[in-house]
Amino acid sequence: MVRKKHAPLFILASLSIGIASILVRVSGASSVACAFWRLFIASLMLMMVSSVGCRRVLHQKALVYPLIAGFALSLHFVLWMDSLFRVSVAVSTTVVVLYPAHLMLVEVLRGEKVGYSAVAGLLIAFAAVVLLFSKSLAVKSMAEVLGIVEAFIASLAAALYFFIGRASRRSMATAEYATTTYFTASLITLAYSLAIGDNVFSYLPASWPWLLALAVVPMLGGHTVMNYLLRFYKSSTVTSIALAEPVVASILASIILNERTGLLEVVALAMAITGVALVLKESKD
Repeated sequence: MVRKKHAPLFILASLSIGIASILVRVSGASSVACAFWRLFIASLMLMMVSSVGCRRVLHQKALVYPLIAGFALSLHFVLWMDSLFRVSVAVSTTVVVLYPAHLMLVEVLRGEKVGYSAVAGLLIAFAAVVLLFSKSLAVKSMAEVLGIVEAFIASLAAALYFFIGRASRRSMATAEYATTTYFTASLITLAYSLAIGDNVFSYLPASWPWLLALAVVPMLGGHTVMNYLLRFYKSSTVTSIALAEPVVASILASIILNERTGLLEVVALAMAITGVALVLKESKD
């Protein structure tokens, strides 16, 4: 089971990534700008911590994993955010949160022990996401098919990012791994923004408080905490909390954005929490 001292971190990470979509909605910035600034600001903050707290110098081989993870993280953000313009948020989110399932499959293929309750929990939590967005899942055009493909590839990229994170955290501190990964991802995202002509700097005057919040809350409070937990638990266990993200976001949207929340959302939330709890029940690596 999850150690008692880590339980608050799982809750913190779940709530932190759940609020990301709300911050993007209120920021007034483009999705690419939000992605770049949350990565870049977070990497700068962690750089200050790692430069003081980490004394050893990384060997060139040690940098390979975070560089690949940075590319995967950037690919995840870019493809997922582009899919949001091709399909509904509901469809895109439902497809992209498949990455805990990808990771569990990899663990099975690697011969790692995966209990029945973890598999059942994953299925229940994903069923909650499908239930939540059941009215919005119809696909009507090839553009939407492309959006679904983008979201699916984005889920694979996220799986790769967290899989590498688990391997890297066995020998690297959280700050040094996350700093290198986030900074690499921010540079790749910046290059993408230049390629499509989206000036990420033009959003600073009006949107900087929300961009800062994106770096502090979902990036440091969400992704960085998850990267820390990868030192102690399987990738599928840590990422299972992402299955609660769409439900948490829906509840927060009802409170912050005054979007309607009904019985369906409440049932989905209960299912998601139950499913994640089952995964975490047998989660020690």
